Amino acid sequence: MLTISQYFIIGIAFLFSLLIHLLVIRFTHRSGIFLDEQDKVQKAHIMPTPRIGGLGIFMAALFVFYDREIGGLLVLSAIPAFVAGFVEDYSGKVSPMTRLAIMALSPLMAIVLVQDAGWVYLLGTGVPMVWSLGLMMVFIVAMINGLNFIDGQNGLAAGSALLTLAGLAYLSYTLHDGSLFFIAILLGLSVAAFLLFNFPFGRIFLGDGGAYFLGFLLAVLALLLPLRHPSLSPLVPLLLVIYPLWEVAFSACRKLFFERISPFASDDDHLHQLVYRNYGLSRPYLPALLLLPVQLLTLLFALLLADRPVLLLLLLPAFAGVYCFAYICQRKKDAARKAIMRVL
Repeated sequence: MLTISQYFIIGIAFLFSLLIHLLVIRFTHRSGIFLDEQDKVQKAHIMPTPRIGGLGIFMAALFVFYDREIGGLLVLSAIPAFVAGFVEDYSGKVSPMTRLAIMALSPLMAIVLVQDAGWVYLLGTGVPMVWSLGLMMVFIVAMINGLNFIDGQNGLAAGSALLTLAGLAYLSYTLHDGSLFFIAILLGLSVAAFLLFNFPFGRIFLGDGGAYFLGFLLAVLALLLPLRHPSLSPLVPLLLVIYPLWEVAFSACRKLFFERISPFASDDDHLHQLVYRNYGLSRPYLPALLLLPVQLLTLLFALLLADRPVLLLLLLPAFAGVYCFAYICQRKKDAARKAIMRVL
């Protein structure tokens, strides 16, 4: 499906990603900037660690400009989301609402720049334009934040993104969509290069810039597949991104209705953080090993059942149920551990 020159570009992007991440690690430690703060509630490391792994992925992703159909337009659209996170990575003082306003420019740019008739009607369902665009905006912004929510332990967010990109690449290949296949493979290998430094030892983190950038691209690719190929059920790409998407929905409801705090407030009670405290205090890579197999299993079922819409629909509550059950168990275990520590 790809030409020799496209394979060459993909290989160059992979090597470029490796080089940029290596240079970032060396530069940040020498200069002392862009190192992750040690007083953040999400931290799961001891030594200062660079938090701009997204820079290497972003720069490697520039090679998708080689795809003249939509590649360059997607990267251009992703710039506001990347900038919103990257500025926060540098200063740590950008308010959540400011970041939200900046990142919201990315889906607007994608809708304007990527000229596809499918934008007019959400996934071919006949929903009027205003509603469809609004729902797409919510979906994309939710994915941007969802991937950032699970960016806490070594390999978790990037591993989730890599699984999704592998699924999107497979679907693109089977649907003979050369552009999306090229983009998914190139992004996937750029993320794989980052993972070589991030997992299992955590020498570099994605940071907000990397999480926002990848979250945006995953959301747009997941939308474009069924828009460009109406024969594909929109439930399939939805299930490929179910983990970060459900994470942001669950966390927002938990904070609003149970903890009575702002959904924008940072806390350390996400599922991966509970797993980390309960099992992996000396192994920050453990949450990825325990949680990503559930996403992988969901992804495989989604691909196998792509032509069975009823079964696909059942996978959504199945994943949510497994997640909620695991969360309740981990929350109880965490509460018991804290109670014992208070006694001691």
